[in-house]
Amino acid sequence: MSNQESQEEEREVLCSIYDSDECFKEQSPTSFTYRIGEVGEPKSFLVEITWGEGYPDELPTINLDTFYNRHITVESKEALTAALRQEAESFVGSPMTYSLFEFAKERGEELVAVAVDSVTSSEPASTAAPLAAAKKEKKEVMSKRAKRRMADRTSMFYDTKYFNCHG
Repeated sequence: MSNQESQEEEREVLCSIYDSDECFKEQSPTSFTYRIGEVGEPKSFLVEITWGEGYPDELPTINLDTFYNRHITVESKEALTAALRQEAESFVGSPMTYSLFEFAKERGEELVAVAVDSVTSSEPASTAAPLAAAKKEKKEVMSKRAKRRMADRTSMFYDTKYFNCHG
């Protein structure tokens, strides 16, 4: 079986496996992305795998340098990419995209968690308190004149004979 036939067969298998999975996206016939984690979580990331002409007899291109991954440190991206490449080396000659996505699901969050936790724990505690105080909403302060104007506007809609206590 030629590389092109293997790629076409693997593409069909991936599309059938991840048909209803919103985390999977086929960018092109030879490029696929998978989001690990929930959207907005600090430990979520996107893995992009692109096949070359010689795939599956050669390693695919593994990319973590996407806009979605901007919150992940460079060291964490490099560690995750190295782990995925090492895993891919054991599958050379056979389809491996599904296995790499599953490996990223299992091991990826723990590799990314180290970097995210170290970044969040390095912030000084003194900066958290002023940020919380700044986010409090201030009540709208109205001057006496503004209060009178508002009362005049609303009172013209009421019939004064029902609200007149003196007469």
